[in-house]
Amino acid sequence: MGKSTSKSKSSYSSKKSNNKLMLILFPVVLVVLLGLIFVLNQQSTEIGKQQRDERVVDFKLEGQPILGSPEAKVTVVEFGDYKCPACKFWEDTNYKQLKADFIDTGKIQFSFMNYPFLAPDSRTAALAGEAVYAHNPEAFWAYHEAIYAGQKDEREQWATPEYLVEIAKKAVPSMDSAQLLKQIQDESYKKEVDQDLAFVQQAKPQGTPAFYINGKEYTGQWDSYPALKQAIEDALAAVK
Repeated sequence: MGKSTSKSKSSYSSKKSNNKLMLILFPVVLVVLLGLIFVLNQQSTEIGKQQRDERVVDFKLEGQPILGSPEAKVTVVEFGDYKCPACKFWEDTNYKQLKADFIDTGKIQFSFMNYPFLAPDSRTAALAGEAVYAHNPEAFWAYHEAIYAGQKDEREQWATPEYLVEIAKKAVPSMDSAQLLKQIQDESYKKEVDQDLAFVQQAKPQGTPAFYINGKEYTGQWDSYPALKQAIEDALAAVK
């Protein structure tokens, strides 16, 4: 009986020691695993960024809204969504500086492409823009600016065909309102919007607004004009 009791106590002590050891080791192992996951994620992020930095997209700008000199050796392509608040902010602030510094001076060609991903009426606004562009390429930019000026809460479905036509009446008086309404409702320029989405698939922008300078993704802070300006100046210096 004595031996059995002694053996039971020994076994119990051993199990207790093992449990204590597990309690001590578990946090250590967990910290090591979490650290390893963090390092791997960082490496994956860096590799992804490097791949984006190295990728060059061959944008075909024929048939796209373009501003600037056709002789310019640097092109800047913006992907935008008319319902995107960040795009409106960029349009209201940084775009004006970009236009004065690089577009009006003939240093770059600037083009806008649709990336309507926020809501179904993002696509409606894109269709309206394409319809106006087909009617009058020069008038597109006035309408483009007017849609952003008339932007409402992104949570609301405000970009209806009727509202977009009302914007066009003021921004592009020469546009036939009834015709524009029908073209939006019939998705007459679906092909043009889908063409932009095909470029989205190639470029893989991380969101909107997104910028590509001579086909290479600008990976700096989207709302920092000084950073974007420097990236464009670097591209200009590289082609001299």
